[in-house]
Amino acid sequence: MKKCRSLAISVISLLIICTVFFVNGGSKPGYAAMPNLPLANSLQTLHEDGRVFTIKNKKDKLVSKMSRIVSVGDKIITNKGEIFRVDKVKGESATAVFLGTDGSFKAWQENLSNPSVPVLNQVSKKKKNNKVGIYHTHSEESYIPSDGKRSIPGNGGVFKVGETLAASFKKQGVEVIHEKADHGPRDKNAYNRSRRTASALLRKNPAAIIDIHRDGIPDPDYYNKTIKGKEATQLRLVIGRQNPNKESNKDFARKVMAEVNQQYPELIKEIFIGKGNYNQDLSPTALLVEAGTYTNERERAEQAIRFLGDALPGVLGIGKAGAQKGSYGDPKTNTPGGWLALLTILAIIVIGGGAYLVITSGGFSAAREKISKYSSKEFSHIFTPRRRK
Repeated sequence: MKKCRSLAISVISLLIICTVFFVNGGSKPGYAAMPNLPLANSLQTLHEDGRVFTIKNKKDKLVSKMSRIVSVGDKIITNKGEIFRVDKVKGESATAVFLGTDGSFKAWQENLSNPSVPVLNQVSKKKKNNKVGIYHTHSEESYIPSDGKRSIPGNGGVFKVGETLAASFKKQGVEVIHEKADHGPRDKNAYNRSRRTASALLRKNPAAIIDIHRDGIPDPDYYNKTIKGKEATQLRLVIGRQNPNKESNKDFARKVMAEVNQQYPELIKEIFIGKGNYNQDLSPTALLVEAGTYTNERERAEQAIRFLGDALPGVLGIGKAGAQKGSYGDPKTNTPGGWLALLTILAIIVIGGGAYLVITSGGFSAAREKISKYSSKEFSHIFTPRRRK
């Protein structure tokens, strides 16, 4: 009996430790008590400036290129609504298969072109908090033509891009929380360090949180674009596919690309759905935005992000632009992403506890026997009245 109770205590203790580890991201004490997948966070690879991953379709036509590592299973939704899935990667060259047109994205476009036809369950009259959070996981990223360096530890040029976005939001009557914490160095653990910042922003209950980056490909012309007579860069939205909120984040990104590009054609180049989490499990309205690349002039990236700041309040239903439109539907409720997050955590706890029991028992048969003995003895006391002496 004592051995069974000791075993039960050990298993329960392990489950508590596993829960704390996964909730806190397996990182420094003080990180947010919210669902996290630390292994998925560690999948976010170093963005090496100057390194280029090229994605082409079966006809050898360019689909996209970027400095982030591309993996089999990654997807791209172009600003025309085309979906491509990477099915082969060799070195820094990838091949993607065309999957067809994204129906949800096209539905958003049609809704915008014909306001009398609403998109089901996406416009809510529920009042949203009139604020947005901005931060920078890669806080040293900079723009060589304007900043003189591609990397400035603790004070990268992306901070000025963030300031431009904040100013644009404020002009729209939106409250902004712009966090300029240093999350360096720019390595695979940067997202674990920035998790504390993202979580602190979320405690203030913003309508969205935006993580601003820039790409690292050498070709500035890949992003350079004249939009409404202004010299700007294009933007890329990034969604992590090792992320329980993936479907909610992806739908939000579709809505953003559809509405922003209606006002500023081709401002958003694409949505990239890649390996990693990017702390987007924390919020269904989390955006990772890449504004140009390190060889672009920062002023072009600022112009692009200014356009984004003009259009985004209308998407979120906040500020002056959103006052008459209602707000983006609250994806935190009744979405596949929310249930998936809960099931993922439960699965981690069950698998971790089961593995520990098998290891300490010396095999599956011994573990099964211990469970059987424990349940037959312990649970019988729960359901059977004790006899008085």
